[in-house]
Amino acid sequence: MIQNEQQTKMMILYSLWSAGCPMPTVTLSQILGEFGIGAIGTTGEIYDLAEKKHITVIDDDDVEYIVLQKTGQEIATTLGRDLSPSVREKLMLTTAREVAKLRKDLGVAASYEEKESGGYEVCVSLSDEGSALMDLKMFAPTRAQADIMIANFKDDPYKVYREVLASMTKSRR
Repeated sequence: MIQNEQQTKMMILYSLWSAGCPMPTVTLSQILGEFGIGAIGTTGEIYDLAEKKHITVIDDDDVEYIVLQKTGQEIATTLGRDLSPSVREKLMLTTAREVAKLRKDLGVAASYEEKESGGYEVCVSLSDEGSALMDLKMFAPTRAQADIMIANFKDDPYKVYREVLASMTKSRR
């Protein structure tokens, strides 16, 4: 059983690190609920972690997402072993199960169009239950490069989404 606010914060960071992707606050609350921790969206732990720049909280069309920042990653990997092995294992398994549920609802689309001026416009999109998470258009000088870009996106669309989201939400220091 989790005993204090610091352990709850560590579990939040460790779960986000384990997921490897931004996570809706409600999903993180479900994960931590299995450890007897109440709704985290209404507690100070999230706000404390955001204030210290360990995470970023993003509101996107009535869904609040939590993005793990570099300092949060460092803390999760360094201090994560302070959690008991049984808690770490259950946390990783629960997180993996919840992330799999999220990914199941994702829609992936990718295409390219030859441009009159030369080259190709590559269009990739990622949606969740019909709502667009990301629509991205990029130039590719050759068809081979367009094919590679599409194949890489289809191999791991969530990785592309995570990296775009992380680069656009990182702190400006």
